[in-house]
Amino acid sequence: MNKLILLLTLFILAACGSEDTDYYPKPRGYMRVDYPERVYTTYDGGCSYTFEIPEYFAVVDKDSFCNKKDINMSRFNATLYLTYIPVDTNLSDLIERSRQFAYEHSQFADAIEETAMIDSNRKAYGLRYNIVGNAASPYQFYLTDSINHFLRGSFTFNVAPNYDSIKPSLDYIVEDLDRMIETVIWKK
Repeated sequence: MNKLILLLTLFILAACGSEDTDYYPKPRGYMRVDYPERVYTTYDGGCSYTFEIPEYFAVVDKDSFCNKKDINMSRFNATLYLTYIPVDTNLSDLIERSRQFAYEHSQFADAIEETAMIDSNRKAYGLRYNIVGNAASPYQFYLTDSINHFLRGSFTFNVAPNYDSIKPSLDYIVEDLDRMIETVIWKK
């Protein structure tokens, strides 16, 4: 009987562990995302513009006139919706509509950061909208040459927005979207 009590006491003491062990609730975790290596190619598609995109972008033509394109990023479950509109006398209307589309997300946004884009060498002018918070479209832009071309983009993740969990992937993708915008070249 003494041996059984001694053995039971040893098991209880061994189960208690050392005094240095601190037990805390595990923090909430998110899935790890492995980011692809950036390798860029020039996309033409027979449209009025070209730009550089990384290999993980997959361009889907939505019409035969190059007016609508979807750029799928299946690795991130995300899509960039591009709309091309030839400029006639409607440039101010196009710019105002782009601003309205971006500010439709203001009720869910903590902030909307606007960044002007001016490149006289490429004749490319526009605005980027970085929408901070749980907005459905956290990044939008428009780009124009002010005479003939107008290109608008709206980026979305194909999941319910949770800014804290998508932020690392968003930051990674925004670098590639910025590169795409910075390499747009208009065709004559």
